Amino acid sequence: MALAELCGAQAAFAQTAAQAAVQASAPVSASSVAASKATTAGAASRVDSQLNVVSVTASRIGTTDPTRSAATVSVITSDDMEENNAKDIKDALKYEPGVAVNRQAYRPSGIGSATGRGGNDGINIRGLEGNQVLLLEDGIPLPQTFSFGSGSAGRGDYLNTDLYERVEVLRGPASVLYGSDGLTGAVNFVTKDPSDLLGIYGKKTYFSVRSDYDSSDRSWGGTATTAFSTANGAVQGMLMLSGRHGHELDNHGSTGGTGASRDEADPATYNNRSALAKLVFRLSATDKLKLTAETLNNTSSVDSLYEIGNYTANTTSYNTTNDVTSNRVKLEWDHDDETNRWVQHVKSSVFYRNAATDQNLLIGETTSDVTRYNHYGESIVGGNTVAESSFKTGPLSHKLVYGLDVSVSQFNTDSNGNTADATSGYLENFPKTQTLNLGAYMQDSISWNKLTFVPGLRFDYYHMTPDADSTYTSAASASTQPLSNSSGNALSPRLAFLYEISPAMVPYVQYARGFRAPSANQVNSFYGGGVAASMYHTYYEQVGNPNLKPETSNSFEAGMRGKLAFGTNRVSYSASAFYGRYKNFIDSEVVGGSLTSATDPEKFQYINFSNATIKGVEAKFDWFAGDSLELKGGVAYTDGSEQNTDGTTSGIMSIPPLAAVLGIKYRGDDRWFVGADVTYNSRRNTSDVNTASTKYFSTPSYTIVDLHAGYKITQHVSITAGINNLFNRKYWRWSDVRDLSGSSSYATLNAYTAPGRNFNVGMKVDF
Repeated sequence: MALAELCGAQAAFAQTAAQAAVQASAPVSASSVAASKATTAGAASRVDSQLNVVSVTASRIGTTDPTRSAATVSVITSDDMEENNAKDIKDALKYEPGVAVNRQAYRPSGIGSATGRGGNDGINIRGLEGNQVLLLEDGIPLPQTFSFGSGSAGRGDYLNTDLYERVEVLRGPASVLYGSDGLTGAVNFVTKDPSDLLGIYGKKTYFSVRSDYDSSDRSWGGTATTAFSTANGAVQGMLMLSGRHGHELDNHGSTGGTGASRDEADPATYNNRSALAKLVFRLSATDKLKLTAETLNNTSSVDSLYEIGNYTANTTSYNTTNDVTSNRVKLEWDHDDETNRWVQHVKSSVFYRNAATDQNLLIGETTSDVTRYNHYGESIVGGNTVAESSFKTGPLSHKLVYGLDVSVSQFNTDSNGNTADATSGYLENFPKTQTLNLGAYMQDSISWNKLTFVPGLRFDYYHMTPDADSTYTSAASASTQPLSNSSGNALSPRLAFLYEISPAMVPYVQYARGFRAPSANQVNSFYGGGVAASMYHTYYEQVGNPNLKPETSNSFEAGMRGKLAFGTNRVSYSASAFYGRYKNFIDSEVVGGSLTSATDPEKFQYINFSNATIKGVEAKFDWFAGDSLELKGGVAYTDGSEQNTDGTTSGIMSIPPLAAVLGIKYRGDDRWFVGADVTYNSRRNTSDVNTASTKYFSTPSYTIVDLHAGYKITQHVSITAGINNLFNRKYWRWSDVRDLSGSSSYATLNAYTAPGRNFNVGMKVDF
């Protein structure tokens, strides 16, 4: 059986196996209760593990206690995601205030709008998003987001939350350790290891089947996992197969039919399949080798009924398909030797990823059908080495992290269609491009008594080389901007201070600089030339800009965090205020020409368009009252403005409204739990982003209540369930609707609403 077929069949198998396990399970006996207690860590141990969660992203090697780090880090574990039945990254990150996953309603229009086709297209941290936020999977950069015409390649569709042991969210610039794109934060999706699974029951083998259903998109998902270890632990392995089949995401619309008055979600079907395999070889007491391979394929098709008779009076159908693929392999060597005087930890790896998004559009017309095909492809091959050395110089203790990164990325696009503008302008938005990235960094954590001083510095170099083939050269022959190589370098310093007054009070301050290199389509691109748009009686073209400067940030943060205990209560908390100045934001602007001139068409070009200031406050806490009751919460407020090259100042569209989360969970004997989460978002006042011609839709405030519960039927069988939006509140998420005009029709606004009341249920069998 082919791998894709095996993954696709796996969801049905997982569902059947889970149902059979329920039917076969007998009433819980005293002996089974005792066995369950014997094979779990116990309530106290569970609480300790949650309070003492560690991060690998904050230091890049080893582990770091987030409460002893100058960076603000959140860790969402696989247990968190399973208990909430999170089916994707939007669900996984929904209770992180100040972090938003952008997903617009699926409403593409005509041949120039790709609204919603990017799916979960990016993550917003502290008001910035897209390629300004670094997204990693096991430390490997995810493909960039890209959108042009009727095509849109998002970043969330390259991910599957069922495969992850944890998701780590690093707020603030991450460039000193990771390089480009970490302007305002980084998110690392860390996949499961064989040791994570084998440690659950302390056996040499592990097997689990998990299946779940979500009513918000009528989707079934399933994951089968197996892991093994040889008797002496010299070799460990793991295989995970995951699949999900679902439909359109529900909304609060109530009008069906066809045309512009339709506000119900358009009919859709999707199939997601992925597989993850790992082999770990213990070469010696200090060395191990790990081989990781992953493949993913997500497909979807949508019948856009609202476009029938809406795009043109002759439109009889509007169908789109999306096909996302990603394949990666990574070989990693870990060396850990605490007895070594000079270097205790070394991690080296080589990796390769190939990813692509292919999208088709077919518009049925009574006269002649219109077709569009868009392709975005990206591959990367690279390697890195990072080491950690702990030593002393007099009264000072050092933990020095240093390393090298090198990668070569290939970017390509391909588009075509069956109309005049498609064949002349929809070929390659930018030429095939190769980008070389080199980075070297060093960061030292210097401690003296209760004071810790963290200086860091990174040097990055990039070189972009276009490789135009005959297709691009022919299409771009009218371009006024010839192709050009582009290169640059950046220094990213970091400086932080922490002072541990007590474990309960650790104030800190930090400064960090970030940068993002221009992308291939921003430096070299061409579209139009007047001919492409002539059928619409407008003339325009897109030209490249080899003189683009990298986007940069200078950020300052101050805060307090710590852990404390009183009686049977244990609390961890963090609070911070941040301020950032950002320069040379890149955007496409009109730089000359006229829409009505065939000889001098209106020219669009990416330029360093604006500078920005972003500031805000964040706070989180996790409070355990005894071993059963947990209370957690958080709040995030961000504000900012940007100054454009023409001297005008306005608010930043991507800045979200104030958000707050409060959750309570009660566990009984580690056998069951019930919980509730309350999410609040304030009204997003759009007065600071409105223009003379456009008044944007101002999202009302909303409060959402979600319920969660779980029960362990036997030691090896457990169920989880939840109700989201308990009171069926009608609301809009700012990140999903911020481009909407306030004068949009009632039907349009309704189409962008979030799902109403919905439920989910999951079952897991493992042994």
